[in-house]
Amino acid sequence: MQYLLVRQRFTDYDVWRKAFDSLADMRAAAGMRTTLVSVNAQESDEAVVLFECADAEAMRHHFASDALKEAHQRAGVVPGTNQVTALLPR
Repeated sequence: MQYLLVRQRFTDYDVWRKAFDSLADMRAAAGMRTTLVSVNAQESDEAVVLFECADAEAMRHHFASDALKEAHQRAGVVPGTNQVTALLPR
C-alpha cells in the first residue's frame, strides 16, 4: 500500500470540487481511496488531497489519462501547479 499526496492550485474551489468528484468512480477503479481533501490553510487557492493507493500501476495509468487531463481543465487547475508525491508507510 502506498499513499499519494497531491497539491494543486485552482481558480474556483466549487468548480474544482465538482470536477474532482466527477472522477470518483475512475479513481476507485484504479484502486485509489480518497482519505483527505483539504485546502491549504496558508494558501486558500491550493487543494491538498491524500489518496491511499492499492495498485501503483493502475494509479500511474489514472494520472496519465486523458480523462484526468480534461478534468484538470474543467476544474480550473492552474497550469504548472500540480505537485504529486508518492509516500510509503514505514
